[in-house]
Amino acid sequence: MARPSEFPFVPETTVSLEVGDVIAIPRTDGLWGALHVVDLRRSGVGSRVSFIAGVLPWRGAHTPTAPDVAGLTVVEQALVGTALFREGGFEVTANAPVTPTSLPNNFRDTGIGSRVQVWGWRAAVGRVDAWRPEDPD
Repeated sequence: MARPSEFPFVPETTVSLEVGDVIAIPRTDGLWGALHVVDLRRSGVGSRVSFIAGVLPWRGAHTPTAPDVAGLTVVEQALVGTALFREGGFEVTANAPVTPTSLPNNFRDTGIGSRVQVWGWRAAVGRVDAWRPEDPD
């Protein structure tokens, strides 16, 4: 499946994803949260079914747009599968540049002893739902 020309869309594989894609996640508080596609492989094992996504520190009354999340840095990230779309039915609603982070990303390190944080689709949704803005001091 080629990348759709308009947002929102529900990808079937990572072929239609791009780094920077923003995935809208409904929260239990009635607001919306977002995951950000921060890394993709274009070939090799798992390249069509997994990607690195991060929780964006954003919540709002509407699905996230590029201006909503522009300049935000993910607060945590992990390997996520396309079950997020197939089973969860979540949509890509925008694309915004990824802000560099110091969070570990061993997605491309496949050496002996390398570790990759992995979230199932429900865990990824739970991470978005669990994010809360820090209370001002």
